[in-house]
Amino acid sequence: MAAKYHFRLITREGVKYDGQVVYARLHAPDGYFGVMADHAPLIAALSPGEMVITEREGGAPLYYAAASGVVEIRDNEVVALVESAERADEINVLRASEAAARARERLAAREGAIDHDRALAALQRALARLQVAGHRAGQGSAPR
Repeated sequence: MAAKYHFRLITREGVKYDGQVVYARLHAPDGYFGVMADHAPLIAALSPGEMVITEREGGAPLYYAAASGVVEIRDNEVVALVESAERADEINVLRASEAAARARERLAAREGAIDHDRALAALQRALARLQVAGHRAGQGSAPR
């Protein structure tokens, strides 16, 4: 049986998840990384992307589309502070698709007036939402 640790996912709106888990996969600027019990202490930036939380070995994972933020890992406690996080069942696929299209148009225009970094971040958030929405059927346990 895999060892568990305490994981909290916190957004501006409040706590999105708070419980014992066996595994979490988070998205950093350099790519995804996994966290299991007894992970080395770490403070890292998080990038927009899919966040996966597994509560028990062999259990269905919970999927979140998370925005940028920061994570602190120490003493079998993980706290992820992100701007926003949405479960698969909370995502409006049409709205996310439209947001991705708008962001792509802004990036393709390459006009001096657009904020490239802001458009790129909007595209990353929209793509994360679409990726996570694809997991609706396998959304694991009840929302927290």
